Amino acid sequence: MVSLIKEAVKAQSGRPGADMELVTLDFGGLMDALSTARLFNSLADPKTRTAWSAAIDQLDAGALEVLDSAPETGLIQSPQETGQALRGWHTFDEGIKSLKAAQARLHRTFGLKPSPDPWEARQF
Repeated sequence: MVSLIKEAVKAQSGRPGADMELVTLDFGGLMDALSTARLFNSLADPKTRTAWSAAIDQLDAGALEVLDSAPETGLIQSPQETGQALRGWHTFDEGIKSLKAAQARLHRTFGLKPSPDPWEARQF
């Protein structure tokens, strides 16, 4: 979970601002962390498992949509590609919320809490 959180935060930090400036996104570490996270879908608590699965699915779908929105020619996104990128980031944000919910449930249900807090530490 810690590596997935770190990679999600790292990917989110590369997000373009309101002016949609050109950025280079590297979701490689995130995709690797998502592949590993899929191995842990058998959590004992159903609500935690649901939040965990939602986080994985939303982060994956959001990242893929953002990557797929890259301009096919040139450096400027079309309005359709910009809209697709915004939808992808929205889905990614929902994945972040689900990931936080899964972490909170793991803490409440099983007393598991990473130290240091990966949302705070941001050590890449």
